[in-house]
Amino acid sequence: MRKMKFFYFLLASTIVLGACSKTDTPPGGSPIAVTLTPTAVTANGGDSVGIACTITDQNTLKDVVISESLNGGTSAQLASYSLSGKSYQFTYYYHVPAGVTGSIVITFTVDDASNTQTATSTITIGASGSDFNSYSAVLLGSYSDPNAGSFYASSNNGVYTVSTASANQGLVDMVFFFGATNQYTLAAPDDASFGTGSSQISSLGIQNWTTKNATNFRTTSLSGLSSITKAADIAAAYNAGGTVSSKANMLAAGSVIAFQTAAGKYGLCKIVDESNGNTSGQGEMHIMVDVQK
Repeated sequence: MRKMKFFYFLLASTIVLGACSKTDTPPGGSPIAVTLTPTAVTANGGDSVGIACTITDQNTLKDVVISESLNGGTSAQLASYSLSGKSYQFTYYYHVPAGVTGSIVITFTVDDASNTQTATSTITIGASGSDFNSYSAVLLGSYSDPNAGSFYASSNNGVYTVSTASANQGLVDMVFFFGATNQYTLAAPDDASFGTGSSQISSLGIQNWTTKNATNFRTTSLSGLSSITKAADIAAAYNAGGTVSSKANMLAAGSVIAFQTAAGKYGLCKIVDESNGNTSGQGEMHIMVDVQK
């Protein structure tokens, strides 16, 4: 049996009109009028959409049935309610399913003893724009690698070198390096890997920064980003992840890690490939990123 979706149903401002016989059907039309607001709206998975419904009838109302159709598919009933009198106003709250794309048509079917009238409201998923950014693979280089920058900013998909990172330190969320112990690693600028101590990396100059963003990392069980359809999916992957740490080390190609920036934005980073890592501070890694706007 189809599980009823979560909703609230509010009946208000009921107005009873004068008596009228069932023979009051206008020629060529139903005596029932159904008005929905909005008739079209945009939303994302997980949102709740309130649809205001106003019904008037020349006869005594019997019931209203509310149903959904996902992307032109078979209609499925969501709820039904008995009515009385000749006028009703209420708001139906529809909970948009996660992972749905395209459009959803919500149909209100109203009956009295002899007549039927329908009205629809169409919910378009994500038409107003996604609530997260998705970035194609970018190349990061370890601290002695001459071919690519080590510093990454998820807010603009920016990659910075030692010569440009200091001026953009407020944007940098993570730093890539290859180390003898940590292997392929992404670390927050405030991680203890950076400094002037014997086991720290000083050549990147992070010890001189006045802003060292505190990014948090978590491992995930994801193998890709194709299942991500909204920012809530990213947050869910982060919250379901492993122990929070200021760095993600021992990274392997194909793995996905979750992160939360100092600004509170949730993100996912897929390790596309990695190469040439050695204890002299060389090594490169391509990453793909989904991050909350």
